[in-house]
Amino acid sequence: MTNSTAMMTVDSRPTTPLPAAHISSDRSLTESRMSNEEEDDDDDDDTLSPPASPSLFPRVPGTLVQQPVIIPPSPPQIDDSDDSDIIVSSPVVKAEPPKPLTKISLGAKTVVYTTRTTSLDSRQAASSTNTSSLSYSSSTSRNNNNYLPRFASLQSASQGRIMPTAPGVSCDASPAIMSQLANNFVACVKHLNKSRRIFCTDEYPLSFTGAEAVKIMHELLPSNLRPVLYRKVARAFIHTSPPLISPVSYSEKSVRKNTLYDSPNEVYTIVDTTLEEGYAQGVYTAISPCYSPSCDPRLGGCYAPMCPNRSGSISGSLSSKQSSHLRRNMSLTSSSIASSHDTTLSRAWQATVPREVLQNTPEQEIKRQEAIHELLYTEDDYVRDLSLLDELFAKALRSAQCIDEGRRHAFCDNVFRNYADILAIHRDLYRELRDYQSMCQAKSAGGFVDQIGDIFLRHLPGFMNAYTCYGPHVVLAEYAVKKESSNNMLFHNFIREKEKQAECRKLPFRHFLVLPVTRLQRYPLLIDAVLKRTQDDHPDKDDLSRCLEIVRDIGARVDALASDKRMTLRIYEINDSLRYKPGRGAEMDLGLTQRGRKLLHEGVVKRRTHIGVEAMDLNIFLFDHLLLMCKPKGSENYVFRRPIPLELLHIRDGTEGFSLTAPSVMHSNSTTFTADPNAPNAHMHWPPSTSTSLMIQHLGRQGGDYVFYTQTAQQRSEWRQKIFDAKQALNEAHPERRAFEIRSLSNTTFALTGISNHGKVTCTTAFVGSQGFRMVAIGTETGVWMGIEGETSNLKKVLSISDVTQIAVLEEFHIFLVLADKTLTAYPLDTLNPISNNNSAERVSVKVASNVSFFNTGVCNNRTLVIVMKKKGLDSLFRTYDPVCGDLRDPRNAKFLAVKTGFLSKAPQWFKLYREFYIGAEATSVQFLKARLAVVCARGFEIIDLNRLTMIHNLPEIQDPDFDFVQEQYDELVPLGMFRCRDNYLLCYDAFAFMVDIRGKYMRGNYLRIDWEGKPQAVAFSYPYVVAFDPQFIEVRHVETGELVQVLPGENMQSLLYKQNAITPPVIHGVMAHPYKHGYQYVFHLAGVFEPPLY
Repeated sequence: MTNSTAMMTVDSRPTTPLPAAHISSDRSLTESRMSNEEEDDDDDDDTLSPPASPSLFPRVPGTLVQQPVIIPPSPPQIDDSDDSDIIVSSPVVKAEPPKPLTKISLGAKTVVYTTRTTSLDSRQAASSTNTSSLSYSSSTSRNNNNYLPRFASLQSASQGRIMPTAPGVSCDASPAIMSQLANNFVACVKHLNKSRRIFCTDEYPLSFTGAEAVKIMHELLPSNLRPVLYRKVARAFIHTSPPLISPVSYSEKSVRKNTLYDSPNEVYTIVDTTLEEGYAQGVYTAISPCYSPSCDPRLGGCYAPMCPNRSGSISGSLSSKQSSHLRRNMSLTSSSIASSHDTTLSRAWQATVPREVLQNTPEQEIKRQEAIHELLYTEDDYVRDLSLLDELFAKALRSAQCIDEGRRHAFCDNVFRNYADILAIHRDLYRELRDYQSMCQAKSAGGFVDQIGDIFLRHLPGFMNAYTCYGPHVVLAEYAVKKESSNNMLFHNFIREKEKQAECRKLPFRHFLVLPVTRLQRYPLLIDAVLKRTQDDHPDKDDLSRCLEIVRDIGARVDALASDKRMTLRIYEINDSLRYKPGRGAEMDLGLTQRGRKLLHEGVVKRRTHIGVEAMDLNIFLFDHLLLMCKPKGSENYVFRRPIPLELLHIRDGTEGFSLTAPSVMHSNSTTFTADPNAPNAHMHWPPSTSTSLMIQHLGRQGGDYVFYTQTAQQRSEWRQKIFDAKQALNEAHPERRAFEIRSLSNTTFALTGISNHGKVTCTTAFVGSQGFRMVAIGTETGVWMGIEGETSNLKKVLSISDVTQIAVLEEFHIFLVLADKTLTAYPLDTLNPISNNNSAERVSVKVASNVSFFNTGVCNNRTLVIVMKKKGLDSLFRTYDPVCGDLRDPRNAKFLAVKTGFLSKAPQWFKLYREFYIGAEATSVQFLKARLAVVCARGFEIIDLNRLTMIHNLPEIQDPDFDFVQEQYDELVPLGMFRCRDNYLLCYDAFAFMVDIRGKYMRGNYLRIDWEGKPQAVAFSYPYVVAFDPQFIEVRHVETGELVQVLPGENMQSLLYKQNAITPPVIHGVMAHPYKHGYQYVFHLAGVFEPPLY
């Protein structure tokens, strides 16, 4: 059978061509001839098959154009054989005056333009009154089956074909237009590589086999074409200019013959430069309709020499001489990827051995020598390409001016890493392999290499360090090159110029950069090929087995390390895709590019808006330090809300939580409160749930609550688990931040509903009982409870009294003070203690003061005092009382425990008035300093010296310019507390805290001020930490650095007690809603981690 092909012209201009005249497949060919053609085409492995090439035609403008008058030559003879796809002759063109274009629609999707009135107009008129979609009647079609219009048959087939579901595939694209077909083909290849991987996917991300290419063409092209055309169209993409497809370097057969084979063993890839420059524009005429609007298949076609409707006898008159000439021209001008060796010579071992030797060599040994020979010459290629990377790129770039000198060397170190070490190892390895091969060739005519395992074993020890350093990092090197190339045109041009050099063989820079990774992946295959063909008693058997095991271990180690680098790459990609609202980008430093950053989880969730009517997709990224919410727009991610630091991230769920043992030690920084992980039976419970709603809370004044919806309940549970694990990992990574832990004082004693409803918990205090136990007293709206601290279920009610707001204990005097209904009353402590021997005695009480807003007890100037505050209009009146009753446990003071015997009898007083003063503002608390008192009021902090009441000092001095930030918010600020911090004082407001010296001057130390994450209602101090109680969490800050150390979340957080002591650490008590038992109040002790547990 005579093969003929067509001359091809290719134009890479970005134009959109119209279908052109083409040669139709002869519908009268017998099935036997078609099958013979396909067999002939499949057997062309040993001959250079001519490529199928598209013809290109210019775009027809929508305005007046100069129409050429085409003088057709004598009708050519066309041989419709297997390799004859397109024939385009060169017509004689004469210019004619411009004529208007007439747009004519031939069907639902076929539109052509003409400059004259043709018989098509009459056919259009006829079709408007006829239900037929063709330009002739159905009866005529049945009588003239040999002249069925090709455009109609192709159009119907196109409408019936199954389009692939790959993203980016256009279902409206014409199958004959090469640029549209190329775009759809690339989209299918990208979709294919997301669903499967082959051995060279890392090196060639857009790789595919020849069988896969033909299968994609079956999906994209009409289903009624000859089977051979699907392969021909795929082959055409190798020969376009620029080429879309090229064989990879491992497919030697395809590289040598510069064509595509329908085989799963031949691998090809998409040419990257073509994706950047644009696809070739053209029409594959073998599957396109005739463009002539006057063409009528019943009349034997039209004037166009390439008309597919011409009869076979006319169209097949092209001489074989002309066909041969066209074939030679096509072979000389076709595009190819140059090989590293002479493509006309075989690199097989058998080609280097005399025929007589091969005839006397067993087949098993021939296969073994072939495997060894492949290992040797591919090692040669590997060393050569590494040398190119060294000389052509690495060394040249270090002296090039395309990158600023200040960062050039750092960039080169990042990109090329330790390639020089790998090059040195493999130069030595190949030199020894080559020398040994030469020695073997000198010993025998066949040049049989008996063993290579011992040589590899001598060089493999250096592989581990070299490849574990280079291999995992190569993805980041690619990213750095890509980013620099997109931002630096000089660098882009530098790389392109190097790639154009003949030594590169038209291979991209990426090929050389990732080559060590792909080579390491091929070593197990190459060594295993030799090992399988080696006899069990061969001396090289054991060495090859050890080599195979070592290289597999190295590959596994590199893959394990590469996962972290791929995660880093993904973080860089996310960081590059982030976009911010105007004015917000500069103030957001997310720290995503910091060394060691981790991406723990990512996914898409939905968020409902406008009362649940609309829903939008959000991309959520969970890092090891924050949670990021973004709104996707194409490849960009617009930051949706403020990023949530993990310390302030909390999952809200009233039905699911963590197990809580009793007595329990609440773990710091947990998502919800959990038992000590080191304690027995401390584990996590995840009850099964079908809900898909994920409730996330951003704690703090700048936060908020978010409700997201996952696709499945499993995804919701996965998100919860990932967040919990992230917070746990953060705690373990920073054990120094675990400053406090929550210890239970009361678990389920105080409910807000039901029979256990004892009212709201309002206050607590701690003291040492008569038997040496540490005791706790808890006041509520209905009375006072006492019990041993730590025994959460053994609290007993010791006083039934309403509206208890404060309680305190004077341990030196064993007096229990209760402020209830604005009346301060004193009780003997031992008569209330449930474990004391005196609790059965008749209780005695002494009224201390009435109309009391609050009180406090402490030591000032070595004197124990009780200070009460009474509100007088807008002023605050303070009275200090000095206990005079002594220790009530002392029998000598028994008179103070005497019960009043008569109406006129008068019990002895336990307290006497010591000092009295007032503040011209509403006070909220009073704190004891060493020799003074600090009154917290609306004006700030008033420093009182009880020995010189006329000298009242106010802090801060608002007139000082250093306190302008206080003056700006003066009317909104609420003072909370003042604490001595070595030689300075820490002034705490509900918005911030800052340091002043002993003279009240503003201190600029390691920080200017502490800005609270939340809006605290109370503060406590335990050096070196200041503790702020927000209703949603407890915030712990380091007073020397201002750093946020710890966050303990909860619901309805409230401070109950802050008690300073000169000997023991301060006592801090609080209450919150029970973490997982609805309707209960959880009373706790905020204890430093250095404090020993009490149980």
